[in-house]
Amino acid sequence: MQCIKSIPLLLLFLTVSFSTNAQQYSGQMPSILLPEDGISPDGKSFVCSHATSFESAVINRPNGSAIIHRPYDVLQYQLFMDWRNPLSSLTNEGESRRYSGRNSITLKIDSANVTKLTFNGVSLHIDSVYFNAKNNSSMQIRIEDAWIEQPKDGEWSVRMPITTQPNDTISLAVYYTYIGTDNRGFLLYNKDLFVGLTKNKDSVFLPERLAYTMSEPQDARIWMPCNDAPNDKAIATITVRVPYDPLLLDKNYTISSNGTRKIGVPQLDESLQIMYRDFEWHDDTPIPTYLMVVNASVFKEYSQWYKRVTNPNDSVEIMNYIWQKDYDNEATDGSQYNARFSFRNVPAMMEHYSKLFGEYPFVKYGHTAAQPFAYGGMEHQTMTTVNRTWLYGTNESGIAHEVMHQWTGDLTTCATWGDIWLNEGGATYGEALFYESWGGDEWYGKMMNSKRDGYLNKQPQPPIYGIPLSNVFNYATTYCKSSWVYAMLRKTYGDSTFFRTMRTYFDEFRFKSAETEDLFRVFEREIPNPIVPFRTFFDQWLYSAGHPIYQLQTKQTNNGGTNKEISITLTQTQSGIDVPDIFVMPVSITLVGKDNNRKVVSFINDKRVQTETFYTDFEIDSAVIDENNYILCEKSNLITAVKEDEQFVQNNSAVPQPAKRGENAEFRFSQPTSVSTSISIISLLGQAVISLHEGVLSAGTYSLRIPTSQLASGMYSIRMTSGNNTHDYPLVVIQ
Repeated sequence: MQCIKSIPLLLLFLTVSFSTNAQQYSGQMPSILLPEDGISPDGKSFVCSHATSFESAVINRPNGSAIIHRPYDVLQYQLFMDWRNPLSSLTNEGESRRYSGRNSITLKIDSANVTKLTFNGVSLHIDSVYFNAKNNSSMQIRIEDAWIEQPKDGEWSVRMPITTQPNDTISLAVYYTYIGTDNRGFLLYNKDLFVGLTKNKDSVFLPERLAYTMSEPQDARIWMPCNDAPNDKAIATITVRVPYDPLLLDKNYTISSNGTRKIGVPQLDESLQIMYRDFEWHDDTPIPTYLMVVNASVFKEYSQWYKRVTNPNDSVEIMNYIWQKDYDNEATDGSQYNARFSFRNVPAMMEHYSKLFGEYPFVKYGHTAAQPFAYGGMEHQTMTTVNRTWLYGTNESGIAHEVMHQWTGDLTTCATWGDIWLNEGGATYGEALFYESWGGDEWYGKMMNSKRDGYLNKQPQPPIYGIPLSNVFNYATTYCKSSWVYAMLRKTYGDSTFFRTMRTYFDEFRFKSAETEDLFRVFEREIPNPIVPFRTFFDQWLYSAGHPIYQLQTKQTNNGGTNKEISITLTQTQSGIDVPDIFVMPVSITLVGKDNNRKVVSFINDKRVQTETFYTDFEIDSAVIDENNYILCEKSNLITAVKEDEQFVQNNSAVPQPAKRGENAEFRFSQPTSVSTSISIISLLGQAVISLHEGVLSAGTYSLRIPTSQLASGMYSIRMTSGNNTHDYPLVVIQ
């Protein structure tokens, strides 16, 4: 899912910019060349790490599985809902919202001595429950009302009328009434509702009456009785009854949902003397409750087709449900909703992800546009819901995000909400992968830089794993930082190894749920000689908070001729709650000579302060930390000057770190000798933004005020040049 409420304005601008440039790439995408195993993408070979596993008291790693099991496994939902009342009413309040339903739940008992079954339910009244015994569907028992505990605190339960044993299969037909009063879980909106303004400031009104469900993370329980847990996936059939008027022809209500569709023949309800018809949607692939969806309106339907990379003769239908005017509009400049233009590259997205992660796993795909909609998009299995504003054609990254979710989230689902990063980090990384498919390294870098900024500009953040449910859609951590976990694994081990391992993961947990430790075990098994132990990598990046903050100090010694000795001291300065003292990572330093000679040196950084020695045949003028930005980190700057016979003062720093925009901050430093000194704030592009001091300073200790109100949020460095000696110190400004 893409949450649109928490994305910084900078990221919204970047998204629009990307999409605008992407519009010209609507044809066949080039394939990606995958380097050989064992070679990192920049061509450097790394030996096996000498680092031991990272251990720290701040690790948030669970002790065993975090899944909370009920004493059963749901095998199938057969859900029926009668939506004639909410779709025929003229308001969206009170009795106009009510509908009746039946959910036949088939489940397997997996525990002994089960006397009561507990399910989830909110805003529901359980009217009656019928019990079908194992292997005897004709033996139906109506469970006494006194044995039913009505929904309370999100749960309801029913006592068992017979004794069961582990592995017994039973079925419960649960008849219920939805009694909700607000637009949560089940959402209902009136035709002609004012929903906002266009980019040209024209008023927008809802073209048709609209009803839909929205469940992530735990709102499926609002519109149907179920086991509302992401780890319990089941086969689902969803049937919805809607009013039908033969005189309206194609202006009648239709339903979009998961899987494939059957449309019932219009029927006459003799008791009410009104016509209706049923829409049945079914998919044989298991689905968690939060990915089940129903949308109802007077939709225009149109299809696209994706040809499977494994069999071009087998095409997957992409069924799109939008309103007629959004289909008819032809503007491509972002001034009008244009569904055909906005969805034009979806087949190419499916093709690209299928090549990287394995064939598209479902029988169909599609989109339903909704407005009002509180989010950007929601990856309902085979039928994504998108905010109608995406039909402006300026959010192709969001559309790619939801397509990628069909692998990371739908094919393989997070087993607990603490594992949500598996879904959202993977889908967010998928955005960069699609842009890379047509824009190469340049656009891949732009996308990942935007995710880096989305994380670094919102500090501090909790660990990725186990983020509280109240903060589960934290854009900085759940989306941005999590995408960088995938990116760092890929850039460390190379495309061939990374994508092969991810395909193994998806195969192993195909149509199942997975915990973070499951992904860890796959990587540990498939890459037995890692550069950094996977236990170390997962502990520091997923179960702990923060990221490395690097400071670089270099010294060159001329041993005569072309024998130049370079001493590199890399220091990690990060601190904070749950933040490791050390992030063990392979780090590359690019040494640059005055004549632009270059040499890349690499080592495993596994110490808080670490000095390594290298040799070159040319005089070094500067050094660049992680030049290709393969590590999610802060650094003094891209370039730190190298001079002989000079020593930098290492205790200089900006405080506080990070600094809040508009609040007091200062640069504290010591000057060992009297010398001409220049101190400036430098952007990541290497441009001087603000001069803090220019002139001679006597020996002593100083503090300079940093005018944070003049700085946008982001990463900077404070560049201090004393005589011939230059050093950069990190500065992060947040809102």
